[in-house]
Amino acid sequence: MESWRDVTCPIQRTAMLFADVYIIMILRDLATGQKRFTELQQAGINPRILSQRLKMLTREGVISRTRFVEKPPRVEYALTPKGLALMPILDALKTFGEKYLPLDDNASSSSSS
Repeated sequence: MESWRDVTCPIQRTAMLFADVYIIMILRDLATGQKRFTELQQAGINPRILSQRLKMLTREGVISRTRFVEKPPRVEYALTPKGLALMPILDALKTFGEKYLPLDDNASSSSSS
């Protein structure tokens, strides 16, 4: 698979970098403020996958990782200005989903997003 860095189209680069359901879930959860690993894991993401995605998002400058020197050690993740710039895209996905992919009555009572 080619790297997003090798693609000239900005739309394709963005899609290659962020079109991952786990990344979207992480960004959605961080949109409400900084979170710890365990809080992000509550979305049902496998810890190994979550760790990989957090490292990638940190490396790309989309999120920041702050380590607190205390006992027990604590790490929190937050959106950077680059990550905040993605929020209109997430809002557009939400609006599209609400308008064109509505939940049926049975599903809406068992899910919240």
